[in-house]
Amino acid sequence: MKRSIFFDEWQSCLRAHYIYVVRTNDKVTEPTLRSVLLHTGLTEDDIEALREQALALDPDSPPPESSEVVGMDEGPAIEESLEDEDDLDNLDTRTNDGIDSGQLTMF
Repeated sequence: MKRSIFFDEWQSCLRAHYIYVVRTNDKVTEPTLRSVLLHTGLTEDDIEALREQALALDPDSPPPESSEVVGMDEGPAIEESLEDEDDLDNLDTRTNDGIDSGQLTMF
């Protein structure tokens, strides 16, 4: 069975969410999330390492970025340049046929 091209990002998200769940002491979500993590290929040792990482963090610090989560390799990053909001306000979104690109045409 072939994995989705988004599998690694999804698993990274699950790992980061598990850290959040442990830090917030969410006893309702944790068992289900553990089950999902195990189903995606993590071992009990991997999950225990995530738990230790979560408990070692300062409670007032924000959760780690997904690439900082134990066992995650840093993948290629896509950098996006954001324009000033003033420039976006003046953006003409009409196509060459006069239809606003934010609208769907019927035919």
